[in-house]
Amino acid sequence: MDGRVREGEGARGRGGDYSSPTLPLFHSPPLSLAATFILSIVVAAIAAPMAAQQLSNLEPERPITVEDARPVPYRAFAGAVDWTYSERRDGFNDYGPGFSLLYGAARGLETGAALRYVTRPRRNAGRGISSGDLFLHALYEICPESATGPALAVRADVQLPTGLDSKGTDVHLTGLATRTFDAFRLHANFRFTREGATAPMERSERYEGVAGIDYLLSRRGLTDTLALADVVVRTNPLIGGPAVITIEAGARRRIGSQTSFFAGAGTDLAGPGGRTKVRVRVGVSQMY
Repeated sequence: MDGRVREGEGARGRGGDYSSPTLPLFHSPPLSLAATFILSIVVAAIAAPMAAQQLSNLEPERPITVEDARPVPYRAFAGAVDWTYSERRDGFNDYGPGFSLLYGAARGLETGAALRYVTRPRRNAGRGISSGDLFLHALYEICPESATGPALAVRADVQLPTGLDSKGTDVHLTGLATRTFDAFRLHANFRFTREGATAPMERSERYEGVAGIDYLLSRRGLTDTLALADVVVRTNPLIGGPAVITIEAGARRRIGSQTSFFAGAGTDLAGPGGRTKVRVRVGVSQMY
């Protein structure tokens, strides 16, 4: 799905994080991380292309949560890199890079992997946000869109505890639907998560619903810029905690025949005290 590639869900270790913000598994200063991110963008932009980039192939967190029910084309290979900054209401802000790879393993079948790092990993673990966990997924198209019904797909993710303060393997199951109209598309995602390890006051089963829309901005029939928005409702990681409600908006812009730039922003309208005040994400994706 901030996370598919979406914000990684899954509660991890406990306790406050009293150290200064540093990314897990890295000991270089933040400037080096930013330089690595910029270098990744340059490499993706100049890599040799083999297939046309499709703006309408929505991947979680590229740039917002919503995902469409369309797998990447057969034998196509796509990669993306982004940088995300989150300002939180409790003042414990975080930031970090995200990476993802997709492959059309068969007709109607997409496989992929994703990884995201964030600062303050221990504190974020209590929010259900992992840092450094590896997500492996498969997305299968149940039926393509027709004149009488939407496209339907199912996605399964396995979240491996490779990150800092991670415990247990989590499983995510998502149902996806996409319906096209003359000028826009509507999307619905429903996600179930089973946590592999939880603390006594945490939920072992969590749910998330997403309603989204995308549409082309050009009035002349051009397909270079796609705008999108969504509303996300998810259960709180803590038992008895308020549901988290998020609104997001973003855009994908073609900057080359196989390369697109994406940017998005969102905010949590409801949730715990440390919920997101504003989250900004920018990145590029490349198809081969």
